[in-house]
This record gives sequence, C-alpha cells and structure tokens, in this order.
Amino acid sequence: MYVIAFLSIAIHSCYMGSKVVVSLLALELGASQFTVGVLAAFYAIAPLLLGVYSGRLVDRRGVRLPMLLGACCMVVAMLAGFLSRTLAGLVVVSILVGTSFVFFNVSVQSVTGGIGRPEHRARNFSILAIGYSVSAFIGPMFAGFSIDHNGHTMTFLYLVFFALLPVVLLAARPQLMLVPIVPQSEEKHSTLDLLRDAPLRNLIITSGLCVASAELFAFYVPVFSYSIGLSASTIGVILGAYAVAVFVTRFMLPVMTRHWRADQIMSTLMLIAAVAFAVFPLMRSIYPLIAMALVIGFGVGCAQPLLMALSYEKAPRGRTGEMTGLRFTANNIARVTIPLVSGALGVLLGAAPVFWLNAVNLTAISWLSRR
Repeated sequence: MYVIAFLSIAIHSCYMGSKVVVSLLALELGASQFTVGVLAAFYAIAPLLLGVYSGRLVDRRGVRLPMLLGACCMVVAMLAGFLSRTLAGLVVVSILVGTSFVFFNVSVQSVTGGIGRPEHRARNFSILAIGYSVSAFIGPMFAGFSIDHNGHTMTFLYLVFFALLPVVLLAARPQLMLVPIVPQSEEKHSTLDLLRDAPLRNLIITSGLCVASAELFAFYVPVFSYSIGLSASTIGVILGAYAVAVFVTRFMLPVMTRHWRADQIMSTLMLIAAVAFAVFPLMRSIYPLIAMALVIGFGVGCAQPLLMALSYEKAPRGRTGEMTGLRFTANNIARVTIPLVSGALGVLLGAAPVFWLNAVNLTAISWLSRR
C-alpha cells in the first residue's frame, strides 16, 4: 500500500504543481481571469469524457496498464509545457494532465480498495488520502519556489522527473500491481443503473461538489494572490498551508470516525470551511491568508477519504472501477463548470463573489451530508 501511495504522490505532485505553473504563466502571458478559468476547465475535459471508460478498463484489464498510460501522459504533458511558452501550449498541457489524472487515479483508487481484507479498507484509503495531502503540499510549494528561481518553463522540466518515477517502477516491476480482477455478473448492465440507485447518486453528487471546492481553491487562490501583489513562492506557501491542514485532518480521521459518524464529521467541518471561504477574499496580508487556508484545509480534508471508501463499498460486485470512474465524471463536471463560472464572476464582480460562491457550495455539501 505504501508503494501505491508513493506512486500517487509522484503523479499528484505534478498535477498540483502544474496548476500553479499554468495559471501563473497564463497571467504572465497576459491572460484574463476568465482565460485562466478556461484553462482550469480543460483539466477536466478528459476525465469528464473518459471517466467511465477508464473505470471499465480497470475492471476488465486490471490496474497496471491504465496506471502506466496515465504516468506516460503526465511525462508528455510536462515536456509540452517546457517546449511551448504559449497559451495554446498551456491548453495542451491542461488536457494531457487531465488525461493522466483520470487513468492513473481511477486505477489507484480501485487497487487501494482491493488490497487486503475488507477491514483494511478504511486504513488503506486513509493512507492514500494522506499521500494526496503530501503531494498537495509538495507540488504547489515546489512549483512556486521553482518559478521564482528558475522560471515557468524550467519548472515544467523539473516536474518531468516526478512523473518519470512511476513510469520506471511500473515498467520494471509489473508484479507491484498484481491485484485479482473481480468477475462481473453475467447480467447486462448500464452505467445509468448506478445513477438510478439513490444512495449512489447522492454520493456521486456530493463527491462532485467537494472536488469543485478543492479545485477552485487550487486554481483561484493563485489568481487572487497574484492580483494583490504576492510572489509565486508566497502563493506556494499559502497552498502548502492548506495541504498541511488537509494532511493533519486525514491523519486524524480514523480517530474521528471512532467517535462520530461520517455525516456528522462532514456536515460540521464543511460549515467551518464555508465560513473561512467567505472571509478569505477580505484578507490582504500573508499571515491571515495562511490562517484561512489552514481552516479551509481542516474543513475539506475529511471529504475525499470518506467518499472513496463509501464508493468502493457501495459499488456492485465487479464494478468498483466503473463506480470510481462515474464519480470522476461527476467530479469533472464540477471541474468544468466551476472554473468557468468563477472566471466570469472574477472578471465581472471581482474576487470576493468567487469565494462566496464556494462558501455556498460547502454549505450545500453540509446539508447533503446531514441528509
């Protein structure tokens, strides 16, 4: 399980770091906030279109092939960013990173649920979620400081080496990902069957809203911070503080679930994060922004581990990959719409309404969790 977490950290660090480089380089090239929102939406195109397909591929062929495909796509994406300092090149980077993300992460979440006995599942997803937290800290911090010292294009080149680690390990050690494929039932089924199941449908909707919140923070905080004159390294520190808080929350999650139900945890922490999002655009100095980033991280950090475990447990036999892929599709509907709406709001009304919209989103998640 720790090897899987390590591979995930390498790819996810590229994913998170590339968002900082793409948004700041786009602004450097003269792009508007709306254009940055469009670039953010391009990250979600491939996961939106390929989410269910990637899940079915995992169910039928196992996890190694999609993971290797995803890692190779990430290498190509970072090289594309290094070779092209244009907005068109950033579009290519965004689409390729999204393609890498869907194939690699659907596979990772499927293999995580299949390792060990059912009683190990919560621990496994907690380890994976902690890995995501580590990479959410490493990626933006590395990207921010690298941009200040080496420039945008060289940062893309350095990120190539993160992505090469999984490529080498997966190619050289195929036995690492040998997890039995659970046979599906012989009955014909459709992805719509999963959506007709009310508990699964509510879980998918909640997952999409949670991801929208995290994605907006990752992409819009650089835009907002740039607009008030903060440096790239300072922006990286703010995003790093958020990642540290997410890490601490996920580390504490097993203890929290022994004392409170999952719905109680999510509903309470989402409301706390909503308040912090509402206050965030009113701050102008580094330390209050770091404090709000920490509060937001504490609030939203619990969501994905709980949702990943529930998704695996509630999926029909032999369709865990498809269920994960469908959840990724919902997540990326949010990834497409939220950046576009946020970018348009930022241009028309300024930064504050963007953060307030996300506060409303988190309040809705809290309400859904209580239900």
